[in-house]
Amino acid sequence: MELKEIKELLKAFDESESSYFSLKQDGVNIKLKKPSETVAVSVAPVAQAAPVAMPQASAQAVPTAASTTEAEEPKEDADGTKVLAPLVGVFYAAPTPEASAYVQVGDTVKEGQILCLIEAMKMMSEITAPKDGVIKKIYVKNQDVVGFEDPLFLIGD
Repeated sequence: MELKEIKELLKAFDESESSYFSLKQDGVNIKLKKPSETVAVSVAPVAQAAPVAMPQASAQAVPTAASTTEAEEPKEDADGTKVLAPLVGVFYAAPTPEASAYVQVGDTVKEGQILCLIEAMKMMSEITAPKDGVIKKIYVKNQDVVGFEDPLFLIGD
């Protein structure tokens, strides 16, 4: 991961309403957290114990051993299963601006079906349905910036 990409990531995170972000890529594990008005940054290579210094005055490097997941993390709710954003990025409801949305409220979905895309650092991540069901609610609009674990969809039976 290059310094320019890390700076873009920090800027996007700072401008977002998200309070937490985690990324594991190219042997680097990055975690960002906004406890209140400040941004805490911890960066550590996965295979090394030495911290990587960040060129930010308010950032501090701290080794971490936490792992991240590549897939969305569903959260069971009384009304159904919430599909949460696995990363910070831009939400896209369709594969292209001209195409129709992957899903709409009332659509029946199968486990593994693509629900949306999230773009982070010019990389698109497909978010898939964790179970069979019906889309009860869509929490975000096309091209909204979403944060880590922000709710995207509610899937009911």
